[in-house]
Amino acid sequence: MPESLQIMQPGSDRLTDRKHASIVSAAVQEFQTRGYYATSMNAIAAAANVSKRTLYNHFASKEALFDAILETLAEASAELSTCTFDAELDLAEHLSELARVELKFLTSPSVQALARAGISRMLGEPQGGKKVNQRQFHKRVERWLNDAQAAGSLIELDTQFAAKQFMGLLCSFAFWPTICSGESVPGKKERERIIDETVSMFLNRYQAE
Repeated sequence: MPESLQIMQPGSDRLTDRKHASIVSAAVQEFQTRGYYATSMNAIAAAANVSKRTLYNHFASKEALFDAILETLAEASAELSTCTFDAELDLAEHLSELARVELKFLTSPSVQALARAGISRMLGEPQGGKKVNQRQFHKRVERWLNDAQAAGSLIELDTQFAAKQFMGLLCSFAFWPTICSGESVPGKKERERIIDETVSMFLNRYQAE
């Protein structure tokens, strides 16, 4: 997964696709800079260098643009490398590699930008948050835990709940501080510390004897 998120599918050169991607990118930037409610469709059209008519041909409203941002995040998450469980590998090292994939995604500049753009609405309109299916961002971890449990490496557990715990530990240190407090993205050494502590705490609770 590249550091930068491709809003337009690679290889797509249709003018309509380029305009669509340009509008979404402009909306992300405007929502970040001005906030969702202070951003007008006129400002988005100007930032995307398209006419208002073109903008409304692609998106009927700011709400539709918000939905497109959420969809882009979900698609990017779905394209992450899959870490298939392998019982022959060291459990802690294996889980650490999964955590690295997740952290690389969460701390990439484009994902951070999309997240800020989305949160700018959800903070002012909690109902908007109901559109976010958080489980879709935990599916890789949940599948890994299901396979590890089936192999006898983990105790019996609610994998959906445990996946949220695992991602919550990572996000608490490497995602939310940058989104909410403007802290710098953790460097490589700090990310490894976050991963080591997360994996250690998680396996102390769930690793089979």
